[in-house]
Amino acid sequence: MRILYVCADLGIPVLGGKGAAVHVRAMAHAFRDEGHTVVVAAGQTVKSLWQTPAPLDVPVLHVPPGPEIVHVSSRLRAFSAAIGAPSTAAGEVRRALYNQELLVQLRQRFEHDPPDVVYERASLFGIAGLTFAREIGVPHLLELNAPLADEQQRYRQGGALRELAETSEAWMLTGTDAVLAVSAPLAEQVVARGVERARVHVVANGVDTTRFHPGGDNGVRARYGLGDRPVLGFVGGLRPWHGVETLPRAVAALTARHPGVHALIVGDGPLRPEIEREIARLGLERHVTLTGAVPHEDVPAFIRACDVALAPYPAASHTFYFSPLKVYEYMACGVPVVGARLGQLADVVEDGVTGRLYPAGDLDALVDACDDLLARPDEARRMGARAAEVIAAGHTWGHNARRIAALAATIGTREAVCA
Repeated sequence: MRILYVCADLGIPVLGGKGAAVHVRAMAHAFRDEGHTVVVAAGQTVKSLWQTPAPLDVPVLHVPPGPEIVHVSSRLRAFSAAIGAPSTAAGEVRRALYNQELLVQLRQRFEHDPPDVVYERASLFGIAGLTFAREIGVPHLLELNAPLADEQQRYRQGGALRELAETSEAWMLTGTDAVLAVSAPLAEQVVARGVERARVHVVANGVDTTRFHPGGDNGVRARYGLGDRPVLGFVGGLRPWHGVETLPRAVAALTARHPGVHALIVGDGPLRPEIEREIARLGLERHVTLTGAVPHEDVPAFIRACDVALAPYPAASHTFYFSPLKVYEYMACGVPVVGARLGQLADVVEDGVTGRLYPAGDLDALVDACDDLLARPDEARRMGARAAEVIAAGHTWGHNARRIAALAATIGTREAVCA
């Protein structure tokens, strides 16, 4: 099967280090490993020319925004700056205009050798993939990782073109042959918007178990002088919705019970200055290490350096629709998880079997759950081993690729469906 994998989101450099980019590459490789031919079409490959591109062993059709789009968005950004307004409208207009440019390239490059299926990562204002699939009469599958218009409004101070964003999102959801939502709560939101339940499928994140598996830490503990200290680990962006800002207080509370405890926080983001100030305020410099961002290929070693891995999401003011990639990676490496009892986490982490769950936002409960695992290291190791077994048995990118390819094969062409 020839699969055209469209990632039109200009905020996802597909050869970069963001979790979304990791997802794109992992699925492309999984399709390839299942014997399919894959081409990834993307608007951005790397965020910076100084960045070393991550390997992607399938062809990439790079279609960057042209000079006209860049000119319009830069003029809008300058206008916003002149009046002291947020510049989100410039980015939203850029995304909307980019569709036509991408669509033209898809038509030209695949005119005489079309794909058998278009698999598209849903993006704000992203209609090119679905439009192209309709034109050539092949199945279209839409990978949905979030309620995009709502997320833009909630987290990114967006919404300048909110009505247009909501309308285009609805057009995609109702027009595709299948919506592949990353979690059951997200799937329910799609159904609530009028999409036929039979066309909505839950396909959670996965793991490449050839890289994420139990084993040694490749010298990570030695590099950071951790010795045999009990180590709590967090991997991910330092952003408000990840709950990482609570970790200094949790570590401070745990030092009374485990004087040698250390937190290894792997990642970077806008909350880093706040976290560093809190570490200093609490006098925790000897108990917390902020590594900054690390290449994704190095992440398994950092996870395996930890005794307990954390997913400390705060209590959500909305439905928790995420499929946390970090949790699958933690478990695949054989490390027990302490996570908030929210959404998909409660389905993946079995309390007392593969980790510990606690009420989201309850700092004392987070501390108690960590204390429980640190106080019983043998039991924690058994939980970690069981977690790795669970992931290997059914939560790999390969499992996802096989399921998606089988679904695409049942859809057939639009002409056949309509005939």
